[in-house]
Amino acid sequence: MAKDVKEIVLDALDAEDPNLIRAGAILAGLMGITQAEQGLIKALGHKAWQVQAEAAKALGKLRSAGALPALRRLIKATQADLRQKVLAAAAGLGEDEEVHREVRRAAAIAINRINPKVAEEALVAALASDDVNLLEAALSGLGNLQAESGRERIVELLGHPEARVRRAAAAAVGKLRELSGLEKLIELLEDQEPAVRKEAVIALNHLKRREAIGALAQRMTDPDPEVRRVAAIALGNTRTRTKEIITPLVKALMDRDPAVRKAAAAALANLRATEALEPLAGLLGDTHEEVQRQAATAIATLAAIRERPDYEPLQGN
Repeated sequence: MAKDVKEIVLDALDAEDPNLIRAGAILAGLMGITQAEQGLIKALGHKAWQVQAEAAKALGKLRSAGALPALRRLIKATQADLRQKVLAAAAGLGEDEEVHREVRRAAAIAINRINPKVAEEALVAALASDDVNLLEAALSGLGNLQAESGRERIVELLGHPEARVRRAAAAAVGKLRELSGLEKLIELLEDQEPAVRKEAVIALNHLKRREAIGALAQRMTDPDPEVRRVAAIALGNTRTRTKEIITPLVKALMDRDPAVRKAAAAALANLRATEALEPLAGLLGDTHEEVQRQAATAIATLAAIRERPDYEPLQGN
């Protein structure tokens, strides 16, 4: 009799192959397989950090209270300094040669999911403060911890008068994939501060909503090159091949900033925009080697796509 998925996952966690263990951990978390707890705790001690990180993430999704001691050991936290260590690990602070940064971050997120009182409640309370430094820190912490509470207030802070707070709120909304912030993020694309506009673009890239495509395409003419660069990346990740997107990206191949030209070339390859083959060829003589390399890669990708029997030229919007 064939094994069911639960048995396959449990067997994977007991395998020798780290790829199988990692896959088992991902599935255990996604499917809520509570019987996998012991196998996941064992995986926290695996020599491959990728396995450790996925095991920690899965234990957090399972709200596995029994895993707390093992998770605390990953961030070297006692009960007394647990909140401080969780926040530091979530923010990627501190160095530890024995434990990879992504493992410590995954452990911090898992601990917070299992017991939000550790850090999340204090951070949510800080969102009511008038202190800009405290607000900025609280927003960063909640975003990194993938907090489940305080989201309505975080969205409200997208309209804060201080640019630092708006930027931090945009970053948090993006990390949390909080769709209720979509409209305000689109508004922030017109913010007077370049850092806020950039963070809004990055957040919209995380949300991946069609409603934002037009506004993102307009950022390809933003006066700040960093905003144009992240906008090109975001448009490439839409996987939506329309003239509304392709036209500004092709124009960006002539951008005065090499980082923007490189991002536009990569985006056009992601979008399978074979219409851009000729303008991409113009970048093969670019004065920046990274731009040349990206253009060559994009041309090779698009040329192969155009030869496929199922290829269809772009007809319009």
